[in-house]
Amino acid sequence: MRLRSIRDIREQLSTLDPQKMWEAIAGFDRQLAQAADISLPAPDTIDVDGIENIIFCGMGGSAIGGDLLQTYLREDLRIPMVVNRHYTLPRFADEHSLVIVSSYSGNTEETLSAFREALDCQAQVLGISSGGTVRELLTKEGLPLIQIPGGMQPRAALGYSFVPMVRMFRQLGFTERDVQSEIDETIGVITNLSRKYQEEGTAYQCARKILGTIPIIYTDPELAVIGTRWKTQLAENAEMLAFTNELPEMNHNEIMGWNDGQDIQDKLSVIWLTDPHTHPRVQKRVEITGQLVRQYSNNMQYFSTEGTRLMSRFFSLISLGDWVSLYAALLREIDPTAIEQIALLKKRLNDS
Repeated sequence: MRLRSIRDIREQLSTLDPQKMWEAIAGFDRQLAQAADISLPAPDTIDVDGIENIIFCGMGGSAIGGDLLQTYLREDLRIPMVVNRHYTLPRFADEHSLVIVSSYSGNTEETLSAFREALDCQAQVLGISSGGTVRELLTKEGLPLIQIPGGMQPRAALGYSFVPMVRMFRQLGFTERDVQSEIDETIGVITNLSRKYQEEGTAYQCARKILGTIPIIYTDPELAVIGTRWKTQLAENAEMLAFTNELPEMNHNEIMGWNDGQDIQDKLSVIWLTDPHTHPRVQKRVEITGQLVRQYSNNMQYFSTEGTRLMSRFFSLISLGDWVSLYAALLREIDPTAIEQIALLKKRLNDS
C-alpha cells in the first residue's frame, strides 16, 4: 500500500497495527495518571539510614526507568546510584545497598540472577514488577513490592516503571521535589503533544525524513537517557538501527568520524535533542558541532524540550521519540509491537 499522509495511516491502522501500539502511545498521559495512583510499600519497609548506595537492576524497557530516575535526581541524591544491566551485581554491593529489582514481566533472566545475588549479600531489596518470578520471590522473602499493571510491552510501560519509583524516592526522603505537581504538569504536556502528533506533522515528518537512513541522535548529558530511549524505540518499534552520543564527550572523539567517506554519510541522518536549560557551554558546542557536521550531512533535524519543569521536559522528548518510532514503523508497514528476533533469542537461550 502507498502511505502518503497521517490520514492514510489512520485509515489502515487496524491492518498496520494489529496489537495497538498506537493506542498505547496515544494513551501515555492516562498511564502517567494511573501510575501516580499506584500504592507504595510503607516507608518503614526500607531502612533508609542504612543505605550507602543504590543499585537499580533491569534490562530493556524496565531499565530505562532507572536511567531516567538517576538523571532526574542527579542533583538531589547524596549517595551513588548505578543502573545495573548484568547478571551480577557490582562488587561493592552489600548490606548497605538498596537493590531495586525492576522487571516488567517478572521473569527477566539477567535481573533474576542479580536479585539472587542481592539476597546472598544481604542487601535491602525493593521490587517493581507486574508479576512473575520477581513477585513470587519478593513475597516469599517478605520484601516490598511495587505492583504495576501487566499486559503491555515493557517499552510501552515507561510511566509505570518510572512514576511509582520517583514517588517512592520522595517518600524515602531521597528528594524533596514536589513530585506530584511535576507529574501533574507532565500529564498536561503529554496530553497536548499526543493530540498534536496524531494530527499534525512534526513526528510524522521526522519519521519520513529518517526512513532509509541510520539516525544518529545527539544530546547534552542530561538528555542522554532520552537519546537512548529514541535509539531503542526505533530499534524495537521500527526495526531501524540508530545510534546516540552526548556532548561534550562526542567533541573529543566521534566528531572526527564525520570525516569518513561520503558513501557512509549519505546513509546517515542526524537528530539533535536540546533543552534551553542546558549548560551554556554545551549549548555553544551544539551550535558549532551542528555547523561542522552539516558539511557532511544535510539530513539534520533539531527538537527541543517543552514544559517548564524537569520531568515534563524529559517526557516531552520521550513522547516525540515514541511517535517518531511509531510512524517510522507504520510507514515501513512493520508491526510496531512484534519482536520476533528477541523472542527467537530467548527461545535459543532457554534451549541451550
